[in-house]
Amino acid sequence: MYPTGAAAEIVVLFLVAWLLVLSFLFWREKNFLHKLFPKSQERDIRNKFNEVLEAIESFGKKGEVLNNNFKKLSREGLDYIQRVEVLRYNPYKDTGGDQSFSIVLLNGKMDGFVLTSLHSRAGTRVYAKPIKNGQGELELSKEEAEVVKKAIALN
Repeated sequence: MYPTGAAAEIVVLFLVAWLLVLSFLFWREKNFLHKLFPKSQERDIRNKFNEVLEAIESFGKKGEVLNNNFKKLSREGLDYIQRVEVLRYNPYKDTGGDQSFSIVLLNGKMDGFVLTSLHSRAGTRVYAKPIKNGQGELELSKEEAEVVKKAIALN
């Protein structure tokens, strides 16, 4: 009824190998648990959890600071020139070429100015007109209104 000979030896070798594998796995798990839960308080898991929670809280505080800085920069950025558009044209039919131009410089609040240079045979005249909220404070020419409209349409 009991296995005899070579079959018994194979079964015994298999059981010994199996016990060695299980012993190794048990030993590894035991070492892992000893490292995770040491007897001394210096590497206690509770201390480690507290360290992790403190790190998470500090990330949250840093995120708030970064968010506030980003909002501040966004507000400040509205004051800088963001939109520039140029239009060259010929306002007089008797002179050749598109030597005259209008250039608009607007900030994020759509405030700025239009600079217009009108070139003719007799000379060149330069005008500057303020823009507030995308509208000219002084009456704008057709070309100036067109260049302001193009600047506002920029993304």
